[in-house]
Amino acid sequence: MKYKELVDYSHKLKSVSSRNEKIELIIDFLKRLVPEERIIGVNYIAGIIRQGKINIGWSGIQSVMNVKRTEEIPCDLKTIDAYLEKIKNVKGSEKLKILSELFARMDESERKHLASLILGEIEQGAGAGMVKLALAKFFNITEQEIEDAYLREPDLGIIYSKLIKGGKEAIKEFKIKLFTPVRPMLAESIEASDELFRDYKDFIAEYKFDGIRIQVHRQGDEIKIYSRHLQEITDQLPEIIEVAKKIPANEFIIDGEAVGFDANGMPLPFQILSRRTMRKKDITKMKEEIPIQPRFFDLIYIDGQDITAEAYRRRHKILKEIIENPLYLVPHLEPKTDSELDRFLEESMTAGNEGLMIKMQESPYQAGKRRRFWLKLKPAKTIDCVILGAEWGHGRRRGWLSNLHLGILDETRTRYLMVGKTFKGLTDDMLRWLTENLLKYKVAEDRWTVYTRPEIVIEVAFNEVQKSPKYDSGYALRFARVKRIRNDKMAKDVNTIIDLEKYARIRR
Repeated sequence: MKYKELVDYSHKLKSVSSRNEKIELIIDFLKRLVPEERIIGVNYIAGIIRQGKINIGWSGIQSVMNVKRTEEIPCDLKTIDAYLEKIKNVKGSEKLKILSELFARMDESERKHLASLILGEIEQGAGAGMVKLALAKFFNITEQEIEDAYLREPDLGIIYSKLIKGGKEAIKEFKIKLFTPVRPMLAESIEASDELFRDYKDFIAEYKFDGIRIQVHRQGDEIKIYSRHLQEITDQLPEIIEVAKKIPANEFIIDGEAVGFDANGMPLPFQILSRRTMRKKDITKMKEEIPIQPRFFDLIYIDGQDITAEAYRRRHKILKEIIENPLYLVPHLEPKTDSELDRFLEESMTAGNEGLMIKMQESPYQAGKRRRFWLKLKPAKTIDCVILGAEWGHGRRRGWLSNLHLGILDETRTRYLMVGKTFKGLTDDMLRWLTENLLKYKVAEDRWTVYTRPEIVIEVAFNEVQKSPKYDSGYALRFARVKRIRNDKMAKDVNTIIDLEKYARIRR
């Protein structure tokens, strides 16, 4: 299939609003794939590339977007995949050189679509969830059967290929395999615990660590570790290997977090901890600089048994039986009252953690965030920031000023310091209003950014502050999102850097 045909299907998906119409379009697309392009095509129509992150950002893509077209022969899906594989396996400027070569073979619509695909920002109103629904209908199987297969085989293209060869009965062939990462169960965010006891009857609360999600697989003496994004990170975490070796079971898949601690026993922020997974060399030195320990919270597979269908209560009981050192288990509580839950939340926050995980005791282990079985309770902090600039959006936000540059006052209240950027939380009405009004205060502009006088104030929620040499404040707001535009406040009224240190725990 030519890549242009995929782009046309993507445009068709965007043009229809009915879920059933989208499903029928995807099914029609699936039927047109030849065997050698099935895995690639199914992933592309779901907005996914096989290579995962290839470390090219929007500004890099923009720098080669307008390269002159030199070849009229259309690219097919296999050609695109081969180019992306090359890009993944080179470094620095070589990535853009190869991308430029590929763009030279594409028209404007193909380039825009591929850019969105690489960035994981396909705007077509259909992603992996819609493709799963299409697969269920196409093969006349239940949505739950597809979800169960996706948990065990985290590639929709492979699922489709096996089903097209073996028919609907092939759905039974998808089983958990050691050293094939299981798609992780995720949680939805909540910021207050007020309604938990009203909406849920039987749940457990656990500390929410700001660590690296790990999935530990063991079969005999062989042990491998995978990240939340299903990448192998075994070599970077030798301390976890040592703990896994001592667990009294021959085969298992355990879910947990790798947590770093400072000299005072306080957990290190993710910003520092993530250096452990990025480093491929000097692991011994990194062990000394950033020591880590596991904190396990779930069990997926044990000695030949897939226990994902078991209730969390049961899985956790077995986990406690095989993790002999309680230090390596996430602290947990079965709260009976609001006050008990609030005290446990305060304990977790005082210990330097993000908040709590809330898990339904009878829930099975399922990929993603289905049915709100897991919730993460992370009380947000808010400050008032001034907008110092904004970047032109792309994809659905093309034509609007979107990514906002956030500023606060220094300790003298005479200079504005940047503390991050965000486009999250912005509604369409906010985008329209901000685009119109920010342009009134423009003082400079480059290809991507409009720089403005500090006039417009917004309330920004965030979860944590981390050190950042990127901004002149020396800090960055983590998970910043816009709560509202503060027309009732002036720029001189925004928070200061002193306030920021009071609002959040900053490690010096």
